[in-house]
Amino acid sequence: MRKARLVWVDQVPLVFGLDWVPLLGVPDRVRAQARREQASHLALSGNPPAALGLARGVSLRQSCWSAADLLTRLHPRGTVACVLTPDLRTWHVLACHEGVVLARADRGYPDPDMAAKAIEALLLAYPKMEVLQADPGGGEILQRLARQSAASTPLTRVRRHGPALVGLLVMTAVVMVGFGWNRYVGQARAQPAQDGRRAWEQALALTLARYSIHGEQGTRTLLQALYRQPARLAGWVLGNLSCQRNMDGPHWQCRSEYRRLGSQADNRGLLRAAPAGWRVEFPSLDVAHASWPLTLDGRSPDPLGLPTTRLLARDWASALQAVLPAFTTLRVDPPRPLAVPAPRDAQGQPLLQPDDLPALALRPLRVEGPLRSGMLLAPLAQSVSWQKASLSHAPGTRPALRASRLILHLEGSVYENRR
Repeated sequence: MRKARLVWVDQVPLVFGLDWVPLLGVPDRVRAQARREQASHLALSGNPPAALGLARGVSLRQSCWSAADLLTRLHPRGTVACVLTPDLRTWHVLACHEGVVLARADRGYPDPDMAAKAIEALLLAYPKMEVLQADPGGGEILQRLARQSAASTPLTRVRRHGPALVGLLVMTAVVMVGFGWNRYVGQARAQPAQDGRRAWEQALALTLARYSIHGEQGTRTLLQALYRQPARLAGWVLGNLSCQRNMDGPHWQCRSEYRRLGSQADNRGLLRAAPAGWRVEFPSLDVAHASWPLTLDGRSPDPLGLPTTRLLARDWASALQAVLPAFTTLRVDPPRPLAVPAPRDAQGQPLLQPDDLPALALRPLRVEGPLRSGMLLAPLAQSVSWQKASLSHAPGTRPALRASRLILHLEGSVYENRR
């Protein structure tokens, strides 16, 4: 774990070198996460908060500020980066995107070439990034950061649980054990722990069998099915397309709408040109509806093969940030636990859940952007399950990085192991 560095600028303590991770969970729980990570201070970046910064080894008890977060206050729009030299041996890279500190920034390097390479890597992910030209040493930018601290929130100290609280917890635990001992002994005699574990494992397996992860290969299959959809067919033009997974199994149902474009187009021509397996209906003279099945194989979630919450927040979310410029929307919501119905004993009472039973959760995922950008998601979909996919066709749109005549919409869930 690297330690943060404290630099005084115009009598304002600025902290460099926080570890920034995407804030995928609930902001109310960041203090507990910071304690687990042994951080001395924390910072939240973005409005609403989208990144958590963890500072380690900052012993200063008075207010201090994150230099990286102050940069976001000065540049709340667009993507901005700079290289500062807070001392003669360090070249420090700061960067932010749309008012949020980038996870791969706020890092110091021992020579300017390494800092320049870090800037080049950021430019690959954010081609429109503005690199601020700092004066030798970056003194002017440092002074602007220091002045901005007057209107910004300082770092939050992460307080540890004191001895009194620990003692109270110990006493409470002793009292609970004393009162509940006979009860737990009775339950242990009535239902051996081994049988209870086996029942819970079976309940978990039955629950997971109802879910399916599509992963990289399933994502590619889904996108290729969308790529094959003709935008024009026998004088008819695609209006929109939607595919939705059935309640059970690998079967999906797709439906598209075509509009009659040319005066020579007719129903007979569309029926002749329609791909095999299409069912075509004509609700009006100028509109056609086509429907067809799609099979998208998946696998049941394996708790041992699912990423942990920490890996998702650190690595997977950082990879999403790298492809974010190619999409208009790439949103991951807070997790919701995967509920497992409690098995019951012979008397109909719920069995106690083993402490080490896998605790799984799903994070809703929503994607919107050009269809051509879709394949960027395939390598990142190892623990993703898709529920809906759709295309909207806007023939007059001028293509750009985030604009296209065919816009992709995806809805799904990301599985994680919270143990």
